[in-house]
Amino acid sequence: MDASHYRILVGADGSESSRRAADWAVAEARRRGEAVSLGIVLVNDDPAREEYARETTAEIERRCREAVPQLRVNSEVVGGHPVEGLTRRSTGADLLVLGSRGHGPVADALLGSVSVGVARRTRCPLVVVRGEQDEPREKVVVGVDDSAASDAALEFGFASARERTAELLVIRAVHRKHRREGARDAGGWDLTERLKRWGAWFPEVTARRIDVEEHPVTGLLELARRADLVVVGRRGSGGFSGLMLGSVARSVLHHASCPVAVVPGAAEQD
Repeated sequence: MDASHYRILVGADGSESSRRAADWAVAEARRRGEAVSLGIVLVNDDPAREEYARETTAEIERRCREAVPQLRVNSEVVGGHPVEGLTRRSTGADLLVLGSRGHGPVADALLGSVSVGVARRTRCPLVVVRGEQDEPREKVVVGVDDSAASDAALEFGFASARERTAELLVIRAVHRKHRREGARDAGGWDLTERLKRWGAWFPEVTARRIDVEEHPVTGLLELARRADLVVVGRRGSGGFSGLMLGSVARSVLHHASCPVAVVPGAAEQD
């Protein structure tokens, strides 16, 4: 893939939610400038609905072209299971975008088994578009833990804040004992130094660290009320351990009041 070119894919199913996902992707493409292309992908597991699937992707493609005429847009319908199809195409993308709800005529709803399945396996960052935002809130939230795997989420958070001219809020769950004793970050992972390093690479971004004692999901959901985007790593340890597994992932994806980005670690994106 051309390093100067940024490719965004949108998973479609014909629902209003997937159209909102396409709108979000168009806005993201507009923020990123000229070297961006947008692909609309509908995974159809029922050959009898082939005509409906093609009409759906064509309609969403037209919607995107009308919004940004100079944007390179294409659409395709592929056969198979949605998780398999979207995961396979994520290897050639820089960002995959899904809606938070879908309906039954084509494949499964995009939130639930499909979005969680894709989040566990995607090779590129995934954004699940949630919430009803009319005005930008100029804040991006990223959840980190004591693992180096959080670097990929931090990088995505810094880049997203820069594109939005937004403040970056970096939330980390800490044990009350560590806060009381002023202990260094566990496992030798110095968040302060990491923030300095990423801040040097993204000097336009103002980053603020927030240590919380409550459950990490509670902190993320609270900050999401005032944010344009919440970013989490797919895997980690400490406060955000297993974020993309089980109830914690479902809580964030089902209840956040803004779009949620799930970022695989750097090694998982190769």
